[in-house]
Amino acid sequence: MSYSTAAVSGRDYVGGLVGCHDGTIATSYSSGSVAGTERVGGLVGYNLGSIDTSYSTGSVIGTESVGGLVGWNHGTIATSYSIGSVTGTSNVGGLVGIALSSHITSSFWDIQTSSQTESAGGTGKTAVEMQTAGTFLDAGWDFVGETANGTEDIWKIAEGKDYPHLWWETTHD
Repeated sequence: MSYSTAAVSGRDYVGGLVGCHDGTIATSYSSGSVAGTERVGGLVGYNLGSIDTSYSTGSVIGTESVGGLVGWNHGTIATSYSIGSVTGTSNVGGLVGIALSSHITSSFWDIQTSSQTESAGGTGKTAVEMQTAGTFLDAGWDFVGETANGTEDIWKIAEGKDYPHLWWETTHD
């Protein structure tokens, strides 16, 4: 469990939480803006590892390999999402800018807030769909108060009012 609310800027391998990652990130988020040139992501700039049950909400600006969650993905991403605006020149995606030898499951991005209809992985949804528990429950996400997808109670949502948040966050209901 980790998070960052800081604005981050750099040149290459720039992420809201981690620049270059080859381990495991789980139940984490970033909410600050991210700006760079290449391999720029809202959570991770360059992913070689595993990202699970995580999200990013900040704006992401770069030139090449720019993604709302991950700029360049060579690893795995599961049960994660991004909603920040994404701006770039090439290999730009709502969730992932470019994905090579990667595996992305049950992950989403907001096509309206990101201004991106394409991504190198994940599924684009409208803001209304992204604020609906059913979108995520249908993909197997484990929410507080339901048992069909597990009993760990990882996610919570204020249905129709906000996007999913992690159970341990105290600033959101």
